[in-house]
Amino acid sequence: MLIGIDIIDIDRVKKAAERTPRFLKRVFTSQELDYCLGKKNPYPSLAVRFAAKEAIRKSHPLFMSGIRYHDTEVIINENGQPQFLLHGKARERFDRHFKQMALSLSHADKQAIAAVIVEEG
Repeated sequence: MLIGIDIIDIDRVKKAAERTPRFLKRVFTSQELDYCLGKKNPYPSLAVRFAAKEAIRKSHPLFMSGIRYHDTEVIINENGQPQFLLHGKARERFDRHFKQMALSLSHADKQAIAAVIVEEG
């Protein structure tokens, strides 16, 4: 088992989005943006997804290079649990080298955190 974890200040994501509007489209998929921007305060949800994208990168060197932000999409499954929907190189590398992955997300007033556990195959 391998683990990746990341924590981020929610205001950091808010400031990046306000300062550089293309930040949101560069980092998040259209489905992620639809979900988050539909909330009264989208920034905790955006921040926790950013943390998830960083956490998966930290989980294994195969996810560090050549993986775009859009290759790792956070969705909420039918049971209400967060999970990754992988695309492109992230999907190829996962299918070749790993068995399963678990994702946990949480946020409070000022910070968001994500943890990823990956089982090698």
